[in-house]
Amino acid sequence: MTPKIVDRDEKRLAIALTALGLFAEHGFEATSISAIADAAGVGKGTIYEYFSSKEELTVAAAAAWVGSVERQVRPLLSTSGDPPARLRALLGATTSAFLENPRVITLFLEISLLFLKNDALRERFHLIREVSGPVRAAIIEILREGAESGTFKPEAARDAERIAINLVAFVDGIGMHHVVTPGFIDLAAQVDFHLDGLLAGLLAPPQAAAEERMIP
Repeated sequence: MTPKIVDRDEKRLAIALTALGLFAEHGFEATSISAIADAAGVGKGTIYEYFSSKEELTVAAAAAWVGSVERQVRPLLSTSGDPPARLRALLGATTSAFLENPRVITLFLEISLLFLKNDALRERFHLIREVSGPVRAAIIEILREGAESGTFKPEAARDAERIAINLVAFVDGIGMHHVVTPGFIDLAAQVDFHLDGLLAGLLAPPQAAAEERMIP
């Protein structure tokens, strides 16, 4: 029988994603290497063939989280449509992640604190920032395209990075309030309200947008 060829990169990613799911469900401290091995369908020793420690596995899980967010965002960028609608769809997808699994924001906080408290992990804290990187990049792209098409004022392109940071911070913050005060906040409505105010300041006057589209 021909031995099965194992792609080490794929196996490593599969284990990291399994760990991420367990961290989200049970919390980091409560999730043991043995539990991760059982869920991944491998022996505990196999985990240590790919990761030297639980900390290294956590770094890989954070990196896998970034990759999963990128995969969720990519289809939203490939769609056509007016920039405000695309921006609303992007934030709607982000908000739905909190609504479908409130543990997402708790996991983010737990792993953030873990990275800050652990000397071996602190130098890798940029991975936590990168979790929201794909969403920020998508917002920046939509704002710049909207300014180029004349849908948004030129300031949208000029301030795109600051707007993206502000918008992601708002969604994360309101998402946290949603988790800690269940039933008090209508998360989707609050995000829509904030976005309505932002768009009111970004949208170019109709005449200006029409003239921009006429320029060859």
